[in-house]
Amino acid sequence: MGLTSGFFIGLMTAVAVGSAAATVWLWPRFASQRPAMVAARLGLIAASQALALAAILVFVNSYFAFFGSWPALFGGGGSGPAAVVQAAASLQPIVVTGSDLGPVPGGSTLPELANGRLAPKPPHVYAQSPPPGNLAVAPGLDLRGGAAAAARSVGRVLQITVTGEHTGIVSTADYVYLPPQYFQPAYARVRFPVVLALTGYPNDTWSIVRWLDLPSTAANLVAGGKIGPAVYVMMNVSVALPRDTECTNVPEGPQAETFLAQDVPLAVERTFRVQTARSGWGVLGYSTGGYCAAKLAMMYPQQFSAAVSLAGYYTALKDSTTGNLYGGSPAYQNENSLDWRLAHLPAPPVSVLVTSSMVGEHDLAGTLTFLHLIHAPMHGYSLILAQGGHNYGTWVRQLPQSLEWMFQRLTPAVPPAQRPPQPGH
Repeated sequence: MGLTSGFFIGLMTAVAVGSAAATVWLWPRFASQRPAMVAARLGLIAASQALALAAILVFVNSYFAFFGSWPALFGGGGSGPAAVVQAAASLQPIVVTGSDLGPVPGGSTLPELANGRLAPKPPHVYAQSPPPGNLAVAPGLDLRGGAAAAARSVGRVLQITVTGEHTGIVSTADYVYLPPQYFQPAYARVRFPVVLALTGYPNDTWSIVRWLDLPSTAANLVAGGKIGPAVYVMMNVSVALPRDTECTNVPEGPQAETFLAQDVPLAVERTFRVQTARSGWGVLGYSTGGYCAAKLAMMYPQQFSAAVSLAGYYTALKDSTTGNLYGGSPAYQNENSLDWRLAHLPAPPVSVLVTSSMVGEHDLAGTLTFLHLIHAPMHGYSLILAQGGHNYGTWVRQLPQSLEWMFQRLTPAVPPAQRPPQPGH
């Protein structure tokens, strides 16, 4: 029974309603003022209130996709590098586990299993015949007949599992959006820029598709001629849920920073037809993902040339959700603080766009401080709304301008027929 399945939500709602009805029905039976009867009445109230709260939390979690599964909630699905490092060498870096998600980006009518997860396809490795010409390697992707025509028209959203070569971390239920141009003959030999998109914490990766509306927004901007086509790799910011890893290489723990900054780009470059130079890679995220986007760009300028931080923060967080991320070392915590890095280390040659709101966003002061610290060769830009909260409604409003800003800094995917003639030809 899935954590986000409709059946489980309905069951919890029914149990909560039934508990309230049972409390009303049983109340007269415990009307005595004897201590045992008073305790029984208090127990009935506590049980009904707890079940009502649980039903509300289950509904809210399903709506906002904080945790997508029981393992994510309780930590059973997170794997440290030691647990998977031996298996990693024998696996494909990326395996497509769901290619029937529907061609329309951002659609909500997708096939689901009884547990509410997207219906997967069994992993498949091309053995006798080569993969489709538009892919370097993509085990599990089947585009034949009508599926191929749909992909050429509106692109494709794929569910993937990524295995880190350096860290051994295995991240499941992430997504890739391949634009329609990826499948069109004119672009058959073109490599596409990549935007790595990161969730907030806690979150389910599908929220980038469903609530941030990233694939649909990108597709509409491309259709309007405002940006070029790109491959979008959408990932959960935390690799060890329910722990918040803050994109940090945790001493004797998950090497989240290396996974996102090195393993993921390497896996994508080996699997899809994408650019490998830093000018072809950008990173974007919201909330915790915004902190991580700016952090990855600043710490790995050889991989990312631009970053967008939607309502991010810029100091190294440490609280009950993170645990001891820094091994008790204040120096290592400082190294993970973007403000500290700008104040004490040479600035990296990257461009960062930060967003916030004058009213309704708690991170405004921190965002302005970060902007003030930026100096050459780093370039900082801001998108500040007059009003907007820390929520998807605000980030959706900021996303189109953020993508337009991003694509002014990435090398575009241009088919040979549209390239300007070279001197001497």
